[in-house]
Amino acid sequence: MANIDDAIQSFVHFKGYIGDMPSNATQYNALKPCPPSTEVWDTEQAAKPTWTEIQAKLKELNDAEAKKKTDKLSAYRKMDMTDDEIRAIDPTLLEE
Repeated sequence: MANIDDAIQSFVHFKGYIGDMPSNATQYNALKPCPPSTEVWDTEQAAKPTWTEIQAKLKELNDAEAKKKTDKLSAYRKMDMTDDEIRAIDPTLLEE
């Protein structure tokens, strides 16, 4: 499952930050750049994403991951594979 850092790093104009992963808009807006950079975002390339955009990207990443898992499980089911056979190939597919 993706996390906020995955969502932040998916934006091409992200440079980097130091410190803990943000969990809300206040923490996100207070991110400190990773030296030697003086900016967290390359704002010449694009505007800094809002916290709402970061949250939307996180949902998009998690939805894509869930779809990939569902599609893979569906393909195995179409091949009449048992749960034990599926677990042998990928133990994470049958996790709730």
